[in-house]
Amino acid sequence: MIPTALLLAGVMRSLTWGLSISSAAISDIHELAGPARPAPAGAVQLTAYPEALIYNVSWGLLSVGQATMEVRDIVDFNGTPAYHVVSRAQSNLFCDTFYKVRDINESWVDTRDLTSLGYAKKLREGNFFRDEWVLYDKPAARFLAKKTDRDGGYKWSAGAIPAPVQDILSCLYFIRSRRLEPGTEVVVDVNTKRTWPLVIRVLRREKVSSAAGKMSCLVVEPTLREEGIFIQQGRKLQIWLTDDDRKIPVLMRVDVFFGHITAQLVKML
Repeated sequence: MIPTALLLAGVMRSLTWGLSISSAAISDIHELAGPARPAPAGAVQLTAYPEALIYNVSWGLLSVGQATMEVRDIVDFNGTPAYHVVSRAQSNLFCDTFYKVRDINESWVDTRDLTSLGYAKKLREGNFFRDEWVLYDKPAARFLAKKTDRDGGYKWSAGAIPAPVQDILSCLYFIRSRRLEPGTEVVVDVNTKRTWPLVIRVLRREKVSSAAGKMSCLVVEPTLREEGIFIQQGRKLQIWLTDDDRKIPVLMRVDVFFGHITAQLVKML
C-alpha cells in the first residue's frame, strides 16, 4: 500500500505542476506581495494610479452602503512589479439588519502589460461566504488557486491559462487604459479558474450628474458570465466612464432580482 504521505505529495505535485516552487509552497497569496516601491522603468502608466474612489451604494432609492476602489501602491508581487488594486463594499447599519455585506476584492496588475498576476476575494454577503485566491504563472501558462471554507477547511486547484489573462477586477482598469468609441467592443480573456471571453460593448455617450458636477461619459456594458465584484451572475451591468483619458467610473448599475443596485461616485482622493 502506498503511504498516505506519498499519495498526498503526488496529488500536490500534480496540482502545482508548471508553477514555481515558491508559488506552490505559499499558503496565502498575500505572502507574495512586498512593500510599496517606485514605478519601474518601462512601466505602462495606469490612468488610475494613484487613485481612490468612494461610492454611495443604493438599492433603488434606498441607500444601503458604501464602496471604494483604489490603486495606492506599486509592489513587487512574486518578483514582478504590480499595481495593487483594492475594492471594498460595506453595507450600512440599516442594511446590516437584514443583509450584511463585507466584501474585499484585490488584484495585482502587471505594470508591464496591465494583465493580472493574481487576485483574492473575501465575500461576506448575507449567508453567502467566499474566501479564495488565484495566482497566475504567465511564463508557465498555469494558475494555482486556493478556496477556504467557512469552517477553515480548504482545497487547491490548478490548470492551464492562455497567457496572459485578466481577473474580474483588473478588467476594469485594463479597459480604462484603452481608447473607446461608441459602437465598438473589446474582448478580454478572463480567468476565474476557467477562462472565458468577457465582451465589453461601448454603447453611447451620455451626460450624468456626479459629485463633481455634470460630466460627459461613455456607457459601457460588460457581458458577465461569472461572479463579478458582486456575487450576482449573468445580470446586466452598465458602467459610466468619464469621456477623457482617465475614464473614471462615476456610475455603475447592476440589475438584481428586485430592481437594481447603483454605485455613484461621491468623492475622489
